[in-house]
Amino acid sequence: MISIKKLWTKLLLLCLLVTVSACNLSTKPDSIERPSLRLNDVSVFEGQLSESGITESFLGVPFAQPPVGALRWAPPQPLQITQGIYQADTFAPACMQGDHIAKWYQNVAADFGGDPTLIKQPKVSEDCLYLNLWRPVQDKENPQALPVIVYIHGGSNRAGWSYEPNYIGHNLAEKGVIVVSIAYRVGVFGFFSHPSLVPANFGLLDQVSALQWVTDNIENIGGDSQKITVMGESAGANNIDYLMVMPSSKGLFSRVIHQSGGSSLTNRSVREAHLALGHVFAQQTVGDDVDDPIRAMRQLPADTILEAADTVFKNHYFDAVVDGHSVRESIMDDLRDGKIHAVDLLIGSNDDEWLMDTGDQPDIEGWLDAEVAPSSVDTLHAILADEIDDRRKLDLLRTAKYYVCPSLVLAQEVSNVGRRAWVYHFTRQREGDLAATMGAYHGAELPYVFDTHDDWLPTVEADHRLTKVMQSYWVNFATNGNPNQSGLQPWLPFKSDSRKIQSIGDRLYSSEHPSQPLCAFLSPT
Repeated sequence: MISIKKLWTKLLLLCLLVTVSACNLSTKPDSIERPSLRLNDVSVFEGQLSESGITESFLGVPFAQPPVGALRWAPPQPLQITQGIYQADTFAPACMQGDHIAKWYQNVAADFGGDPTLIKQPKVSEDCLYLNLWRPVQDKENPQALPVIVYIHGGSNRAGWSYEPNYIGHNLAEKGVIVVSIAYRVGVFGFFSHPSLVPANFGLLDQVSALQWVTDNIENIGGDSQKITVMGESAGANNIDYLMVMPSSKGLFSRVIHQSGGSSLTNRSVREAHLALGHVFAQQTVGDDVDDPIRAMRQLPADTILEAADTVFKNHYFDAVVDGHSVRESIMDDLRDGKIHAVDLLIGSNDDEWLMDTGDQPDIEGWLDAEVAPSSVDTLHAILADEIDDRRKLDLLRTAKYYVCPSLVLAQEVSNVGRRAWVYHFTRQREGDLAATMGAYHGAELPYVFDTHDDWLPTVEADHRLTKVMQSYWVNFATNGNPNQSGLQPWLPFKSDSRKIQSIGDRLYSSEHPSQPLCAFLSPT
């Protein structure tokens, strides 16, 4: 006869192959006491305690119905969950995607001399609208409502998942905050436009749905409804740009941490171009003679959709579009009209966002011809005259246009509506010759924010010290809307008359951003 312990092990292994919503297990060894999360009168999610005993986690918690079948390319629907005890100790599958992000991690690991084969692509599924939650263990006799940080991952809206190695939240949660990482549909499943589909931007609506879940369950998870911070990096930060002006997200957060994003302010995504590609995609998947192409495509397997998208959308950027419903205007139009939500903002970028993607023979003139008004080219050359490395020149230009300048514009707009903005410039480079070739690359700040330094990263005591400083800044901001505290290097707010930013690296100091002269010619308009 099989033992109870072995039976329980088999049931847990089964849960690795299916979604959390299917793992309604009420039989478990009495000796295992797990932290529990009661979300309503009918459902309890059982998580796990960290090895340190300081935090507890709840992984793979559903926040919306699975977007499958008729719900493919539809706004997320409210969750319908039956009574029971659910095991929340395993990450759910990532949203449908290729290996774009896994390859990125593998390449970076290889560049640092690590073993890229250790980095694996997670299981993917169309049923993927789940979140993960880490929180400090509370004193049951005297619980406190804690600040909440909701993290939106990057990945060009084409890939990425909520539990990439640098996003695991237990170390950040130890600092006294609740950390929630959310999934959202990506690629053709999340940002597909077609003449028969209204609205578009389903991945963006997933993020609103997750924030609504946090707001609805704020007391149950132990959070403070007045201290919900949405944090994102890269495409996650770009999506936050939309969340800051969307009517449907108003009131769901009061603070924003915006890391290495801002290119969405340049209005590069035109719906007409998306619609044209969507029509081509329908032709290639279901043909021309179908009365209802969306209905026909919803009946195709997810793998078939993903494979076809790799061809049609090969060079397409899956940005959100103005569809008149989920997104009513361009971000810059909303900013000009003063339609930004009243939130505090911590925003910044890294010193070498584009250096890793700049080849040995950078085409500076080609980039300037494509991206800059002819009347500005000579002035930009003059500003960069002292820089002798052409790779660094192009890196500075691209980093300024797509990250620094939009960030300064957004900080200015937040300040204009009477809220506080804090701007940073991350400059820390890892030790060693290999690291010197990459600089403070795109995503380099994440291991410091989450205290998740990969084994293949050269990490020395200076990196651990900087981790403590950055986590203090970030947690202070989530708690008070101000990163400062006694004992930390003062961080001056960004204002129209001073425009001070905080340099964060081997030194901590306030100054004007070194790329600010470039922004006179590269800012979004």
